[in-house]
Amino acid sequence: MKQYIIALGLGMMFLLGGCGNQQAIDTYSFGQKVINVGQSEVIVDSPFDFGQLDKIVANDKGQPFTVYAGLDKNYGVFVSATQASAGAPLLSLEESAKIAQQELGKELGQTGANVPWNQEKVQVDGVQAIKSTLATNANGHKVGFTQYTFINKGVLWNIRYSYSDASPVGEEINQRVNGHIQITKKEG
Repeated sequence: MKQYIIALGLGMMFLLGGCGNQQAIDTYSFGQKVINVGQSEVIVDSPFDFGQLDKIVANDKGQPFTVYAGLDKNYGVFVSATQASAGAPLLSLEESAKIAQQELGKELGQTGANVPWNQEKVQVDGVQAIKSTLATNANGHKVGFTQYTFINKGVLWNIRYSYSDASPVGEEINQRVNGHIQITKKEG
């Protein structure tokens, strides 16, 4: 499982390069991806369609784990959903955000307290969430990551966006899609 996540996270950094005067609106077909996991459903804005990684079906605790991802040389979208299972309840929102931050740090080769995450409590479509941001250097460029962690109807969601400062198109995409998340099946 970790090999797929590492490949997605790091693959983007190796693909990034200058993009000239290209504009996102001229190149991408912006749309929305509807993702159903368990009893929860989210809609994520994206610059492109992306798919489910079907080889990942459970995490290290045996909890059902679903991953959707898409990336190109300008932008990356990564969505993971973890469901509670018998004997393995979901962690708290704070613990889950911290673990997701640590996993990305490991993928980037950064561990310990020196990983400069910024974290704040926010609302994602009315649901309490933790927004984590990180700007780090990779391959001579600054790469920005924004991750939203929230729990809805027994599903822990981590939705992460990433792009490099080497890509003005990536920054434009980020302004259009980052944080545009709808939760269509809310608690209650």
